[in-house]
Amino acid sequence: MSQTTAFVGLGLRLKAVGRWPLDRLLVWGIKLLASLRTFFNPHVIYKPLETNDLRVLALCSPLTSRTDEPVRCSLHHVSLEHAARYKDWEGQADPTLRLYKKTRAWIKYARDKKAEGDPDFVRSGAFRYAWGDYMTLSYSWGVDTGNSWIIVDGRYVAVTESLDLALRSIQESLSAQDSIRLWVDAICINQQDIAERGGEVRRMRKIYGDSLGGFIHLGAVANDSDLGLQSITSIAKSVKDGFDCRKWLLEIQIDVVDGKENSAQPAIVAVMHLMHRRYWSRMWIIQELAMGQDQLVVCGDTCASLADVRQVLKLLVLNSETIARIVGHELLYANISSYQSTIALLWWIGRVRELILLPEDRRIIRYSELRSPILGLTLIASATDPRDKVYGMMGLLPAALASRVDREDKNYEFTTREVFVNFVKAVIEVTGDLDVIYASHLQQSTLSTLPLPTWATDWTLMNARTAGIDNSVEWYFGLEDEDGAPPQAPMEDRSGPPPRADGLRKGTIRFSDDNELLFCEGIRIGSIQGFAAELAAKTAISASPDVVIQPPPGPNPYGNISAITSALQRTLMLDPSGRDTSKCPVFSLPWFGAEADSNAEDGTFTFGDESSAYFDKLREKGWDPVKFGGSFFSFEAVRRRLGMYQVAGRLFKDYFPEDIPDCPEEADFTAIETITTNIMSRRLVTTDSGHLGLGPATVELGDGIYVLLGSSFPVILRPGKNDGHLEVVGECYVDGFMKGEAIEKLDSGKYSLQQITLC
Repeated sequence: MSQTTAFVGLGLRLKAVGRWPLDRLLVWGIKLLASLRTFFNPHVIYKPLETNDLRVLALCSPLTSRTDEPVRCSLHHVSLEHAARYKDWEGQADPTLRLYKKTRAWIKYARDKKAEGDPDFVRSGAFRYAWGDYMTLSYSWGVDTGNSWIIVDGRYVAVTESLDLALRSIQESLSAQDSIRLWVDAICINQQDIAERGGEVRRMRKIYGDSLGGFIHLGAVANDSDLGLQSITSIAKSVKDGFDCRKWLLEIQIDVVDGKENSAQPAIVAVMHLMHRRYWSRMWIIQELAMGQDQLVVCGDTCASLADVRQVLKLLVLNSETIARIVGHELLYANISSYQSTIALLWWIGRVRELILLPEDRRIIRYSELRSPILGLTLIASATDPRDKVYGMMGLLPAALASRVDREDKNYEFTTREVFVNFVKAVIEVTGDLDVIYASHLQQSTLSTLPLPTWATDWTLMNARTAGIDNSVEWYFGLEDEDGAPPQAPMEDRSGPPPRADGLRKGTIRFSDDNELLFCEGIRIGSIQGFAAELAAKTAISASPDVVIQPPPGPNPYGNISAITSALQRTLMLDPSGRDTSKCPVFSLPWFGAEADSNAEDGTFTFGDESSAYFDKLREKGWDPVKFGGSFFSFEAVRRRLGMYQVAGRLFKDYFPEDIPDCPEEADFTAIETITTNIMSRRLVTTDSGHLGLGPATVELGDGIYVLLGSSFPVILRPGKNDGHLEVVGECYVDGFMKGEAIEKLDSGKYSLQQITLC
């Protein structure tokens, strides 16, 4: 260290020591003044909001570096009447632009005008209002109101610790921009005015969508969160630059498994800790993230863009087994539910955006588009008041559906049971679709505290299985580029609508006056005659997960071994059209010999020397682990679990070759992740007609299988307590009845239509 540097450092320290008593006195004075003002006038004054009004916060710069200095801000009542220059631009802009896409176009225009030297834009930037512009803040609400205090208009206001932390993280940067305000729901909405609160909640979609930008605060600094956010920015840039990050992750994994130190491992661990944050599971953030404009994810003094966070999450998901070995299974599975919430939210949020941006007159209300993403996210998200699991969707749903559920000021006069039943009823009536009847948790009858009909869903219980719908919808990522352009391969580009078991045939659907019974029409196509062991990610769903019922000798509707193999793969992939099956020939993967045989017989999974030797031979023959997208070992555990189940008189394991052939050059086995995901909490089943299926883990011998008019999947129904009433067990893929075959047989007279009462 040079002598000059030493003197400068000493000077700064002496200056800090000298300021310490002054800063302490200043903070004491700030607190005293706020206490006096609060004593004489304790309440923040909220003037009524007119139609085009908004309240926003102006953050003040901190006067000291002390952590006990309260956050200070002022509340402003502003008009959302646009400035003249914005109106001029709006009159010439693309009229189809909506919400945040319109804001992006304006910002680009303002930057171009500023670059040209336009004095108005040089002076005022991209502000759209005479008073400036605003950004939004999304954070974890929590229930600890009163633990922290901020100063609003000179008075103390009790806030949650999470909000206090969030404001502290951004006040330095935001307060430096005089004309940028902040919209914070807890303060900018008069929480004591129920009518206003309801109105602003319904307006949040527009508030977030029209904002200039947004902050997402994840909470307190912990678990190297700064390293995690910095790594996210770096990794996302590498992905955009075309760097082979999958190979990079495999190299880290090899070092970790071999006990070698790798400097990148702590960064991956820090990123995973960020993905486990409680924030990602909040119900209300779904629309905040879907509509927010150019949001920054903040923790402490470090940030990363939400787009970069999503990009890195996608990399982690597509390399899940590699990541598990890098961070350790203990960390991954100790927080698996939080991680699953994050995956679902950040994966599906792109599709939520697209649905919201569609004009109401162009929105066709299909259940499949409600289920993934909106209803699927609702099942995973958390809310303090369970009724908010439904009301939190109102800003995301088409108006035709939301209007049947949203009772405005009377919403919270209904019980949770009434809200849940009425919502499912509204979904069925608006969509004309019955698929929502099997959206519920397979153990709802025992886990739920609400005595719901089996056709209604307790939205507080997270579904333990993937949706029984087209895979292109289930795993639609929809990541935008920096210019906001849509993905290159949008979901609508898939060739035609997905097949349905009901052949698009609609029937009569009605409800009893007390909403306890659902009356519909359907066709009984068979019963369960055999099923394999359950596969569970962590905790088994059924009471007897290891029980296997071998199907008796019976008909074979498929034909030769090749046809049965194709049917098996379609079933495991929930792919009736075979569209994705043809790209991933999983039954060309060799069986792993005696160790695999032993696992299949005793229901365990080990990967000893013999399996390792097979694995090495596979690699010699070109079976690169990269081809499996990080899901090889998960798939190996699945097929060994199913190994001894009889399929058309032949053991499941015998459908795989014993010899190790050269790996097909064009084969892409990354789709085996679909199999390992689909099979969880389900069982491979055989019907009395010999058809193969994938049914709920709670299936029982003799359960009836029905194709209901208005349902895309066959449904397993079981006799209820009252004569003639049937209970919903769950959906069941049945290969050979997924594309309207039952309707064809109904029309030819081979089947008869039944009146069905669901209880």
